[in-house]
Amino acid sequence: MMFLQNLGLLIILLSLINTSYSYPQHRVAFNPHVYLLILNKICIHWFDYHQNEISSECDIPDKFPSSKTSPANWSIGYKLSIHTELGTFQHDPYFWWDGWVNGIYCNDIHLYLQQGGLYVIEYLNKTIVYDKCSWE
Repeated sequence: MMFLQNLGLLIILLSLINTSYSYPQHRVAFNPHVYLLILNKICIHWFDYHQNEISSECDIPDKFPSSKTSPANWSIGYKLSIHTELGTFQHDPYFWWDGWVNGIYCNDIHLYLQQGGLYVIEYLNKTIVYDKCSWE
């Protein structure tokens, strides 16, 4: 009888922990530098716990530094897509898994046009800081 009571209590506690957990919000900062290239837009794509893309924002300015904050309490990572006159360039998703709570993900992006094709330098130079990015 005591075993069943303890088991029931354990199940209730586990269900409370599982449903009440959420990820803190994170800030992702951008500093795009575009040289000799027409940049159409920069998008950030947010991912959930199952590593599925849930939402995206494509209003990131391409001429000056800016930042975005992850949506609510469910985002565990992001990826960027850069849309240019030559096509779209993406990197693999970056997942934080709560590794850097209150960290700022600084993305210093340098885009160059070389020999008729896009040449990307420091495409995603990620630095995680707790104060501000070097360009802020």
